[in-house]
Amino acid sequence: MKQLLFFIFFFSLLNLFGQKNYFLKDSFTQESIPFAKVKPAGATPFLADIDGVFSVGNDILNVEIKTSGYRDTLVYLANCANNIIFLQPTIQNVKEVMVTAGENPAHRIIDKAIANRKLNNPMENDAFQYESYSKFIFDINREEIDRVVAQKGDTTLSKIQEFLDQQYLFMLESASTRTFIPPARDKEEITAYKVSGFSDPMLSTFANEMQSFSFYENQVQLLGKNYINPIAFGGTNRYLFILQDTTVVGKDTTFTLFYRPRKGKNFEGMTGQLYINTNGYAIEKVIASPYSDTLTNKVKIVQEYAFSNGKKWFPSKLSTEIIMSSLNFSPQLKQTFLEGKGSTYIKNVSFDLDPESKKGFDNVSVTTSDEAGEVKDEIWDSLRIYSITEKESRTYKVIDSISKANHLDRRLAALKILTEGKIPLGYFNIDISRLINFNLYEGYRFGGGLETSKKLMKPVVIGGYVAWANRDKVWKYGAYSTIHLYRKKGIKLDLRYQDDVMERGGVGFQKDLFSLTGTAMYRNLFMKYMDHQRLAEAVFSANIKSNIKVNVGGNFQRIWFNSGYQFKQLDDNNQSFSISQTDVAEASLEFIWNIRERVMQLGDQRISKGTVYPKIRFKVAKSLPGFYSAQFDYTRLNIDIQQDIPILALGKFAWCLSGGQTIGDVPLFLQQVGNGTGRQWNLSVKNTFETMAPGEFYHTRQAGLFTRMEFTKFKTNAKWNEPQIVLHHAIGYGEMNLKSSHNLTFQSMDKGFFEGGLILNNVIVSGFSGIGIGAFYRYGSYSSTDAIKNLYLKLSVSFN
Repeated sequence: MKQLLFFIFFFSLLNLFGQKNYFLKDSFTQESIPFAKVKPAGATPFLADIDGVFSVGNDILNVEIKTSGYRDTLVYLANCANNIIFLQPTIQNVKEVMVTAGENPAHRIIDKAIANRKLNNPMENDAFQYESYSKFIFDINREEIDRVVAQKGDTTLSKIQEFLDQQYLFMLESASTRTFIPPARDKEEITAYKVSGFSDPMLSTFANEMQSFSFYENQVQLLGKNYINPIAFGGTNRYLFILQDTTVVGKDTTFTLFYRPRKGKNFEGMTGQLYINTNGYAIEKVIASPYSDTLTNKVKIVQEYAFSNGKKWFPSKLSTEIIMSSLNFSPQLKQTFLEGKGSTYIKNVSFDLDPESKKGFDNVSVTTSDEAGEVKDEIWDSLRIYSITEKESRTYKVIDSISKANHLDRRLAALKILTEGKIPLGYFNIDISRLINFNLYEGYRFGGGLETSKKLMKPVVIGGYVAWANRDKVWKYGAYSTIHLYRKKGIKLDLRYQDDVMERGGVGFQKDLFSLTGTAMYRNLFMKYMDHQRLAEAVFSANIKSNIKVNVGGNFQRIWFNSGYQFKQLDDNNQSFSISQTDVAEASLEFIWNIRERVMQLGDQRISKGTVYPKIRFKVAKSLPGFYSAQFDYTRLNIDIQQDIPILALGKFAWCLSGGQTIGDVPLFLQQVGNGTGRQWNLSVKNTFETMAPGEFYHTRQAGLFTRMEFTKFKTNAKWNEPQIVLHHAIGYGEMNLKSSHNLTFQSMDKGFFEGGLILNNVIVSGFSGIGIGAFYRYGSYSSTDAIKNLYLKLSVSFN
């Protein structure tokens, strides 16, 4: 009997002092709510953990829950089904306040967070390694569909509703291992990825590219766009901060602060909440969304940090929510959106790395392992933080079967080909860039280009083209082949033969990848003097490193001079004679170095992550006189250095130094043409002389410095208008030897060429592009005495 009484008493104590776990969830999204403030009745308040879980003793009857973005809730724990507490979201409008008595208490906290920013930045001070697991799901906002089905019983929408009940639209998972040694050695390997409906490794980094890894850099990236960090230096001058809550947990205190840009401040800002812990005044959690963004897609991020290994605060979970533009698949639906939600979980963080180790690091910051797309289900079970639900599992099965039936993998491959400027047609691709072009010499140039696709021959491309222009009325044609020896290292051999026209004195850098935003495409519109060229060439290319490329080539050219140009020479008897055609053979070396550029190597696909450091391009071409019928002895040098420098809160400063020299007495075709695009009401082209007429200047040696200060765009209430002021300035200098050898009149920049300009970009914005207007003025020795003739008005096109 005594033993029975003892056990009854013992279990009574367990029931009295035992602990129960409770789970906080959003009543609408069913997502966990981390770091909510929990105040048990008669006890000290504390914060729920990163997954929205908290524990209280069985003697606690009720708790009060408070967290930003949700209604304050008093919960009687006995009423909680399955220990789940649902919180109702609410919208908070926080107005700016004027603090008149003393200092804003939020500023003291933010100033300390800013002062400790470098110490707490995970990308500073300590080497680290971690493993991560990411999951991202896309689905359709169901509210409007459910409303229409309930009211009208639409059959089509009922089927969509039934489909969405059983699976999501799209889902992907990935796992990776990342190693970082400051200041810049960074390597992340995608060890596993799984994408519903697709197998292309290009999608393996999707979840990781949604936002910046940490919230400590001067600028934070959301969906590829940069926003100024509220805890960047000068944060209290740019942002309004309001202290919303204070929570004491043990020896530490967590401050909850609301933030948004101050009124009248013009910069790309964010709004949300910062949770600052007094342990190092580090970020414990942050919620951020773009403030008054005109983009159609809306995004919100949540970053959560944990004090790792008793050493420092480190990201533990990165969450992203996207609401994409409205879907109009039924006229009965008013507002239906594509929603994306995902999280990256960071685990097994280690700081025990050799800070001097260089093994395994290069400029490839992200790679996909060869076996990453073929990971077995049992391995996935060990990688996941939580087991996938039946709905998620069904998503893979259903979307994979839909993809297989509709050849979605093949369509994605076709889309990738389109981004390269090609139209896929099964075994062949059409070259979009050759369909129609324009320049001042040829006028409108019509043509067509066809090449083999990977479907016919994966390592080899064979192509050809024809073209005809309405001004010179001459047919052009060419053939080429690219043999890819090792795609991952960019090792290839390019062969080409063409009978075409080339700019007189133009720079002969190897052709860049297709780009609608590149300067070269628009610069080519202003080619005024061109000569007929028959060319046979071979170029061997390789990436020495991921950011260093070398092209080694050789060619033979036969050149016929156009527009009545002739080149004067002296014979053995010192008698002058003129030629209108010549043969040239040359060997060349081209060196391309994008300093500290980071790239992702996803399968055979190389994707640049950009660089804020200079990009250098240098080419030397040496003639081979006596080879076959080659005549001239010369060396031709060209260099181009560009850099875009972000300036916090102001915008971006861009500069380009371009120069060239020809050593030897040669025709204008092999000299250096001034980079002029000066024509009234034409396009403004970056890194060119906007007031210099095409073909106005020629040189033996020349240099030009082009600078632009692009200020932050002005915020307006109109979605079609986002004006941006740009200041332009350019100077040039050049010399020309033996001008008398040429029967054309032209100038050289011996006295220096100078111009300035003011551009107003994005007067009209549509989608990702904008149109503006610019005014440019030529001054100095080559300006006109008539001031109005020095003024050029031009249109600007920008891509956002």
